[in-house]
Amino acid sequence: MGVKLHGQGFVITEAQATTLGVEHLSEKSHLIRPYCTSRGLVQSGLGNYVIDLFGLTAEQLRSEFPAIYQWVFDRVKPERDYNKRASYRDKWWIFGEPRADLRPALATIRRYVATARTAKHRIFVFLDSATIAESEVVCIASDDAYVLGVLSGDLHVVWALASGGRLGVGNDPRYNNSRCFNTFPFPTAAPDQQARIRDLAEQVDAHRKRKQAQHADL
Repeated sequence: MGVKLHGQGFVITEAQATTLGVEHLSEKSHLIRPYCTSRGLVQSGLGNYVIDLFGLTAEQLRSEFPAIYQWVFDRVKPERDYNKRASYRDKWWIFGEPRADLRPALATIRRYVATARTAKHRIFVFLDSATIAESEVVCIASDDAYVLGVLSGDLHVVWALASGGRLGVGNDPRYNNSRCFNTFPFPTAAPDQQARIRDLAEQVDAHRKRKQAQHADL
């Protein structure tokens, strides 16, 4: 799963990111990153950013990036001060669940496969590795379009529908990664089959993103 913020003050708009100087100071670019929600994954795409301060102490943040420190101090800390969990209160400038185990898996690849945990339509897309996904997005640490193609295929989609749960008023399918992904028997495809699947997956991913960019209501 992606991160759990436990503080909406971490989420900022593109204009606010510019105000904090991200486009002028390259050292801030790794602190302010594109943010993907499950809704954004299947509908309108990205649009917001998130302040990601994982790995920094409060003292480092205040000394090296005072404007960002002040932002989260004013907008995140007041909410965290009332949290019952000590780790959330004490490390108020860090996401509640920063997914320390996921980060190394994404650090060496340029993109990763993602799907919404709960969605009417089960689709898989590539996200840039710089993008932070929320906890309602399942992240799969592979940049291989063959993996994207297999997961997007009918066999896996039917498998996921059968093994996953349902949620909400709409009884929408829920992608439980321990059931839907971990147990799925990936096919042993021949090299030429892998190449074909890889090519088709790249085409589908590019086509979907191109059409969503052209039609915001899709």
